[in-house]
Amino acid sequence: MRRRTATLLLTATLLSPTAAHAAAGDFAPLEVTPRSAAPGDTVTVDTTACGRAGTADGDATTVGGGRFRLAPGAGEAVAGSFRIAPGTPAGTYGIGVTCANGRFATGDIAVTGPDPQGHVQSGVGGGVQETSDPVLISAGVALLAAAAVGGTWILRRRASGAQV
Repeated sequence: MRRRTATLLLTATLLSPTAAHAAAGDFAPLEVTPRSAAPGDTVTVDTTACGRAGTADGDATTVGGGRFRLAPGAGEAVAGSFRIAPGTPAGTYGIGVTCANGRFATGDIAVTGPDPQGHVQSGVGGGVQETSDPVLISAGVALLAAAAVGGTWILRRRASGAQV
């Protein structure tokens, strides 16, 4: 009984229109622009697989972009966009589109790491924050000069035998 049920389910799956298109090799390319992007960036996709007046549903859940709609765009293509979720790890991810006519389109997006800004978190010691504020630089120089003068004065008094 189990074997018959499994065979019937497999046959029904293979005979469905969606599976028939997939089995026939109806996977078309999905143009992804830009090809690489950072978390938080918006990415646009388009394909000619859906026909001139077609529509499609896209799936960008791999990069936290969720599901999105594609509508007729320029020429023969349908187009849509999604946003890469903040915190998405760097790597290459697949994006898929299912057209209303039953065809599929797939493409890849390369997610890059965020641009480094400020100090690098190395996990060792504290970070150093750079500044170009002239007031802070002057205050730091004055503090170092005062420490040098004070240290020199203490060392001279000791050398002359005076009590500190």
